[in-house]
Amino acid sequence: MTTAIILAGGLGTRLRETVPNLPKPMAPINGRPFLEYQIAYWAAQGVENFILSVGYKHEIIIEHFGTTWQDVSITYVVEQTPLGTGGGLLLAAEGIEEDFLVLNGDTFFEVDLQVLNQFHAE
Repeated sequence: MTTAIILAGGLGTRLRETVPNLPKPMAPINGRPFLEYQIAYWAAQGVENFILSVGYKHEIIIEHFGTTWQDVSITYVVEQTPLGTGGGLLLAAEGIEEDFLVLNGDTFFEVDLQVLNQFHAE
């Protein structure tokens, strides 16, 4: 599995008071956006292509990461209107013909990708 979709298009209403000018996945943790930690973690495990399903304040995410970040490819699917989790996923998954990882842009799970792939195959 070398592709991951990160769902990062939500409105972030619960966190908006704390980070009013940022989309939730860009909330700073020790001076770095949360999304940096997530992408770096999965890239270190072999994920090479990230598709970010973005919406609210998507320009901030796109400007920060661009199309390549730390040697991984990043593409974006922009939700012009909020599509919800399922809609954002379906939009981002269009055209993918291989197995892929799905992640929420505001949640971090430390999982061994090799073990996850093996479990998935079984």
